[in-house]
Amino acid sequence: MSTNDSQWTQPTAVDSSSAPVPPPPTGTPYASGPASSTNVFASPTSIPNPTARPNDPGAPSGMSSKRAWFIALSILAFLIVVLMVLGYFFGPWGSAPREQKKSAQGYAGAATSTGNISSAWAAGIGTAWTLDNVSAVRGEHQEVTTLVDGTTLYVAATPSLGEGLDVAAVDISGSQPQVIWDSSNPQVKRDSYRFSLRMVTIGDKLIVGNSTVDKTTGEVEDAPWLDDAPLTVVGDVLVTCSGAETCTGWTWESSEWKQQWKSITSLQDVHSSIWDILGGPAVSSGDYMSILVPVQDKRSLQLIDVRTGTVTTLGESTRWDPSTYRRGVYRASDGVAIRDNNNMVRFYDASGTLINSFEAAPTLPGVADGGNAPTIEELQAYLKNGKSPWATGTVEVSGSKCKDVTVSLTSGGPSRIVHNVKDLSDTSSEPCYARMAQVRVSTDGAAAYIADDTGREIEHVYFLDTNGDVVHTDTELGTVDQLTWAFDDLLIAVSNGQVTAFTPASA
Repeated sequence: MSTNDSQWTQPTAVDSSSAPVPPPPTGTPYASGPASSTNVFASPTSIPNPTARPNDPGAPSGMSSKRAWFIALSILAFLIVVLMVLGYFFGPWGSAPREQKKSAQGYAGAATSTGNISSAWAAGIGTAWTLDNVSAVRGEHQEVTTLVDGTTLYVAATPSLGEGLDVAAVDISGSQPQVIWDSSNPQVKRDSYRFSLRMVTIGDKLIVGNSTVDKTTGEVEDAPWLDDAPLTVVGDVLVTCSGAETCTGWTWESSEWKQQWKSITSLQDVHSSIWDILGGPAVSSGDYMSILVPVQDKRSLQLIDVRTGTVTTLGESTRWDPSTYRRGVYRASDGVAIRDNNNMVRFYDASGTLINSFEAAPTLPGVADGGNAPTIEELQAYLKNGKSPWATGTVEVSGSKCKDVTVSLTSGGPSRIVHNVKDLSDTSSEPCYARMAQVRVSTDGAAAYIADDTGREIEHVYFLDTNGDVVHTDTELGTVDQLTWAFDDLLIAVSNGQVTAFTPASA
């Protein structure tokens, strides 16, 4: 899955919207699932009076017996009607409470993006709106992806395997989304089997796969890189890669795309994490401006100089030793760190020169970087002792069952603990090995956001009220294809072809 956030990776919530199911009357069997075959309303079996005779004064008459049966049947019918009415409103006894459909509340924020989150998220999660009036989300689509540029949301989708492109620009600064333009081109072809649909922006152009889109008019045109996908943009250079063994640099000059260089790389992987590394794959220092190449995991990482196309391999060999593998890649503003399965981490500057190596701490807190990238020096301190002076704060999972989350601000002040945050750790006891794909906190520490990473997709999304020790979640955020932060108080989710915007719950 793809995410659009800053570059740092790392409870069972109660649905309060459902009405409580009333307990059954005292002494009544509690039925669950299919209706019980026992008639819970049957009258007790009558016991005849052994001394009574048909002609005795105390013997019941036929009329009295019929009246008793009429009354009993009337009561039974009344109770059945009551239970049918209760079942309509509350559901069958013993079943799970039904989730109430939340109405959209609109967006009422300031449309600002600082890389942190608003403290208003401590109140919970609300649905701002659902986008359903553009071609990219109408009908059947193989893939839907989003990108936010300022206050404009771009939504693109492929309507069928390998052919066609639907793309729209939407203004999301107001209470409800406003469509700027909506374009479709059924003639577009792309290699859908190899690449997920990717978008980047450069100047007045939106790059969608192997198509270019005019950001003003929405006009869609074919790009000259039919077999490539856009990796990133550095300055005025667009870098595309083939997913095989080449990457190419392009610039837009005199109303056409011009190839600046084409470089041969190690074998690439279309599923490499480098494609979606948070913060982008570009690093720079001094005279060097480089990008990371999405090579296969068993290959040594490579850098490409975006001005010349020169390829530099990070390490002495292009292949890793068979007994080791790449566990993590950490991007700094002026270099990169590579961590292997033995916790050995190696640091390289933007030219590809090795500058340090050591064994990293076995467990590290998640970093809420506030949109900032560390320097190589700061990155070394973090991987050694967990310190992150460039960040807004940190989030750490601990506790005897790895369900406690500690939120700490870099600016100081007491840490805050939120309990019963489930499924963030691979272990159920300390040390807790947390998996956090995205972490954000508010500048006052009152709210925190965590999205966990199971490898290919985000499975749990939590908003924490750190002052009230409350965990907020939403079933619609349970399994999403893409999460994109638009503003500090607006999160865009793509799930099963539907685009939904979430915002702090209204008071």
